[in-house]
Formats: sequence, C-alpha cells, structure tokens
Amino acid sequence: MSNQDFLIDRLRIGDLIDLSMVEIISLNALLEYGKPIVRYTLYVIVNEYIQSKKLNLEIEDLNSLPHHEKKLYQYLQIKNNHDTDLSTSSFYNNLSNLEKKGFIKFNENNKGRVETVEITSLTRYVIKYLLQYFMDSAVIPDFVKFDEGLTQKIKERSGKTYLENIMALWFSEYIQLRLINWFKNLANEVFILSRKKKYEEYSKTDLENVHIAKVHKKMIREPNNFIEMVAIPNYKKEIHFYNMERIDVLKELYRIIKPGGMVVLVAKAPFPLTQDIAADELLKIYRESISNAIFTKEELINDLETAGFSNNEILNYRGMLIGLGYVE
Repeated sequence: MSNQDFLIDRLRIGDLIDLSMVEIISLNALLEYGKPIVRYTLYVIVNEYIQSKKLNLEIEDLNSLPHHEKKLYQYLQIKNNHDTDLSTSSFYNNLSNLEKKGFIKFNENNKGRVETVEITSLTRYVIKYLLQYFMDSAVIPDFVKFDEGLTQKIKERSGKTYLENIMALWFSEYIQLRLINWFKNLANEVFILSRKKKYEEYSKTDLENVHIAKVHKKMIREPNNFIEMVAIPNYKKEIHFYNMERIDVLKELYRIIKPGGMVVLVAKAPFPLTQDIAADELLKIYRESISNAIFTKEELINDLETAGFSNNEILNYRGMLIGLGYVE
C-alpha cells in the first residue's frame, strides 16, 4: 500500500469538516477542467456557478406555504437582497486553504506570483470521499477519457476525422471550458453559443481563436450552410434560450449546418432500478435531479426528424444517449 493510499484509507469526515462549499465547488471545477487553469478564470467559473444556482423567489401566495417553508423563503429573500459576487480575495484565500492541505497545486511565475492552479493526486479522492459519505458510493467521471472515447465513437460513425469548423452550444450561461479546449483539437475554427453575454473575463488562452456566436430575434447570426458540426453537450427538454424551444433551436442549427454536416446531441439515457431498496432510493434522487436531461431513443429521433435532419442514429455510450443528425 502506498503512503497516499494509507492516508486516504484513514480519512475521516471530520478531517474535511472545515472545507467550505466554495472550496468543494472549486475542487470539482478543477477536476472537470482537467489541466492547469489561470487562477482568475477559476474564480469566474466558480462565481458563475454559485450565482446561477439562485432560486426564483416569485411566489404568488406566501400564505400557502407551510410554516417551515415560509421561514426558508424569508431567509432567502434577505440573503438575495444582500447577496453579492464572491470576492476575489475571499476566493484566493479559499484556494490557499486547499493548497495548504495538498488538495491543489499552485504554479508560480519567476516573481513568485500564482499564475495557474491545478489538481494534485489527492483532489479526486477528496471529492469522491465526500460523495461516498453522503450517498454510500460514487463515481467521479474521468472527463478526459470520456471525451476521448466519445469523440472516437463519433468519428467512427460519421467518417469525419477533422473538421473545417465546429460549434458548441450550451442552453445556459455556464459553458465548459474543458470542451472548448477539446474542440480546438478537432477543427480549424471553433464557435460557441450560449446564454452568456460577456466572455471577457475568461483567459485569452481559453478563448484564443474561438468565435462567439449570437442569437438575434430567434435567429443564429451565422449564415446558411456554414457550420460542419454542432455539438450540444448537455441536451435538455425544457430550456430557457432566447425565447426558443429546443425544436426551434434544432431547426436553426439545421439551417446553418452545411450539406454533409451533422449535429450531435448528448443526453442521459434512462436507467433501471435495481430491486435493492437502498440503492433504488439513491437512484430515484439522482433520476429526479437530472430528469430534464433524460431522453429515450425515440424522443431524440423524433426531435431530429422534426427539425429536418435525416439518416439519424442513436448511440449508447457509458450511460449516455448520443443523437447524430445529418444534413443531406
């Protein structure tokens, strides 16, 4: 047994009790990013995630709520009225706490200033341990291996090995910089489209040679027959995207994709229960939390056909359904 395994095996929840939610979210963001990241860019990602999770507090009849929910509602109102962005100094202090524990690594320039932050061999174990504590067992995806495997599967089915251009589309303001960097390896040009209005806070390295697409009056700015491939990494049923429904978006993508091009929809596949009462309770909680992203094969095929795509096919990949739609 290695010294690292020796420590991990003896880790107690009390040893991690002083980790803040900001620190836990930061560790998870670093794992997803997969390589050293500019410290301020990490701050932007974590702050956006925190702000995007605020509740909609518009309730017509407050008296209809149970007493305990009224108390929560009043607390959240006060909190939201006084809530501000996470300060950089507070965030950098959180990172210092993680670095002192060995959970992350600072990379400094020749002047001794922190330039980038990256994971250590302990980072994944910390998040995995926390999940195991709350849900008995958990698996932290290796995002890099997942991206590599899925990309290879799509290449095999489509016959496309390198692209003239590719567009990545997210239905939210939160975009995955890991995937943007991954797409740079697959195409000469990368376009991104999301609900995010400003990208200036991201580092120049992440958005270098990346084009920002826009939507105006429910039309994507790019011209007809222009993009070779569009990928939607988190396809969802209910979206809030420039007053468009998901089929409206797919129809617009059909317009801008060139003949011979394709769209790739990544959704969660339905999964069965196990007949184990404890495991099924956990699965039900998980299923409810991602219900907006669960599609059947028939639903994906119907979406693609309704939008005009042809020769459509659905791939199963590690619990995900991958919808491939082609433009003739």
